[in-house]
Amino acid sequence: MPESHKAENARRKKQNIAAGIGDENGRLPPRIKAGAKMARCILCQVELKITKSNTELKQHSENKHGKTIDICFPGAEAISAEMKNSVAGGKKGKEAKAGSGKASKKATKENLDDLLMAGMAGGPGAKKKKGKK
Repeated sequence: MPESHKAENARRKKQNIAAGIGDENGRLPPRIKAGAKMARCILCQVELKITKSNTELKQHSENKHGKTIDICFPGAEAISAEMKNSVAGGKKGKEAKAGSGKASKKATKENLDDLLMAGMAGGPGAKKKKGKK
């Protein structure tokens, strides 16, 4: 009988522990997520999550207190800038630079138009089949 995914993952973790790879649970380092970074408002002690854009922090500081994000959450901007720099949009190295920009999107769109035109059979005057036969 074949092994289930749960049993396969358990076997893999057991092998990792025996080989000394990963943490004490046998999990590999890239699969372990860091906990969410939280910041506490100095004025009202509300705790909010720090994100790349900090929209919740900005809304809280401007709407509730009428102050800037630096006054309510000191250091949050630096942490969000660090988060932005650590993530390259999911792409690495040359992939991040090669596929960006309007020129590549326009070229891709033109290629798709050419494929569409080549694949059309008959043209505009072709008869369409109606119903079930």
